[in-house]
Amino acid sequence: MKIISIRKGFASDHSSTSYEFLAIDRPLDKKARAAVSSLSSRAHPTPRSVSFIYHADGYDIPGGWEPLMRNYYDVMYSESYDWWQLVIAFPLPPQQQEELMKYSFDGVEDMGVDVSIYGERAVVTINCRLQPFGPYYNEPWESFDAEDDEDDNNPEAELDVETNDSLLLLLTKIREQLRKGDYRALYEVWKKYAYPEDEDEEDEEEWPKPPVPKEKDTGEEIIAEFAGMLDLI
Repeated sequence: MKIISIRKGFASDHSSTSYEFLAIDRPLDKKARAAVSSLSSRAHPTPRSVSFIYHADGYDIPGGWEPLMRNYYDVMYSESYDWWQLVIAFPLPPQQQEELMKYSFDGVEDMGVDVSIYGERAVVTINCRLQPFGPYYNEPWESFDAEDDEDDNNPEAELDVETNDSLLLLLTKIREQLRKGDYRALYEVWKKYAYPEDEDEEDEEEWPKPPVPKEKDTGEEIIAEFAGMLDLI
């Protein structure tokens, strides 16, 4: 395993932190679900999803959310006192890893993009604020129609994975774009949170401007929806 970079993200004194995870490429078998369930007595993973919520300071997922994204899940979001982490994981050949890393940056108030590489799996973390009063501020939904009694002997069987969670659905669409080398969503994060030119800024070499992604005739509505969600302090 090779970790290219890692950043812890936000810390908050808010007393509630919630997580929503989704497995896209393959469902979790019984052994994997048991491992996830062991992290919290209130976590009840299905083959495709799991939720965690903590209402007290000092309590969080044992070992953090990172192992869950490395080993089991493909998209996740976490919210704590209006600070959000949007996380997308996907297989990435070594020849594409350097290009993706160009979109990693630490911007205003530690908001930005972090890219970690574990072998041939990339984990992209977007640290951000989201516009208030969006549907993603609702109580966590029952996200999946998938049943717990799916065929665990064939974890790669084709399944209809449907979610009522609009944010997980959007992250799923962005994930597909990233897998195809379309980095427009990450560039929108740069445009929102890069240090303003008229303020005191750190050495530009420490956060060089990422490449401007190529324009495409498809997926503009996905990028527009995502860009419209991002908020400043």
